Amino acid sequence: MASQVNLLNFDKVVRGKRVVLPDEICPAEICIKDGVIAEIRKGNNSSFEAGLEVIDAGDLYVMPGVVDSHVHVNEPGRTEWEGYVTATRAAAAGGITTIVDMPLNSIPSTTTLDAFQTKMDTARGKLHVDVAFWGGVVPGNQGELQAMIAAGISGFKCFLIHSGVDEFRHVTEPDLHTAMQALQGTNSVLLFHAEVDQPIGTQTSTSPQVYETFLQSRPKSMENHAIQLVSDMCQQYGVRCHIVHLSSAEALPIIRAAKQRGLPLTVETCHHYLTLCAEDIPDRATQFKCCPPVRERSNQACPCSGLTPLRGT
Repeated sequence: MASQVNLLNFDKVVRGKRVVLPDEICPAEICIKDGVIAEIRKGNNSSFEAGLEVIDAGDLYVMPGVVDSHVHVNEPGRTEWEGYVTATRAAAAGGITTIVDMPLNSIPSTTTLDAFQTKMDTARGKLHVDVAFWGGVVPGNQGELQAMIAAGISGFKCFLIHSGVDEFRHVTEPDLHTAMQALQGTNSVLLFHAEVDQPIGTQTSTSPQVYETFLQSRPKSMENHAIQLVSDMCQQYGVRCHIVHLSSAEALPIIRAAKQRGLPLTVETCHHYLTLCAEDIPDRATQFKCCPPVRERSNQACPCSGLTPLRGT
């Protein structure tokens, strides 16, 4: 017999034949109260009182929304690149229900409390999904960091090399010492674009139309030195550190050593570093250009081998 659900228990129910649960995909009913999932019942046999909103997904998949923690929304200042309306509509269409907006590319960059407020004011009324915000660490803004944390910033990001936009300046090692001191004891996290300028020597490829020319301009040593610096800073100050988009497999021993010492250092890589390789990129294919770059096939195998020990970090 179908069970009767009390109208007062829930505000809404989402039911479907293909609900993605931790252990299986099966028919189920997701019962929601005050905007929060209160109960998940396997099966589609419940009978609901009139007035309760029931969304029947039928054969469509019902699954948790994706959180994309690395999104560049360029509003205000460069809205023609990407604004909140288009960014969040695209996210919703792709099953992403939360984005975390990076601090650069907008004008002003999110490096002060006032700029953070400007970001939030600009986004208000334009959002189709939940949005959180990263703040930025740039030279001289250490006095802003704790106030931004108190105002709700999710954490901070910095560049160890030119960011690509002049208004978001990269930090040097002395800048990092100052910022780390300000972040100690806050439980906040500092994200790193981990490349530093290094002498690259004589390039064997010089044609601007050939991918190898770009690859040689961003050697693995730029990442390796940056990640060693991040590890050293993490050990000295105990501040949570996170390396975004790892490309160089040569840096994996540095990361493993840091984890073995119990440092609060985490790292991510990206699908393009695991599935694309430099040897397959044709000439004049600028759509493959990213920093750090897609590297050689021999490098690609090594980040894959590092996924298991680094999982969950």
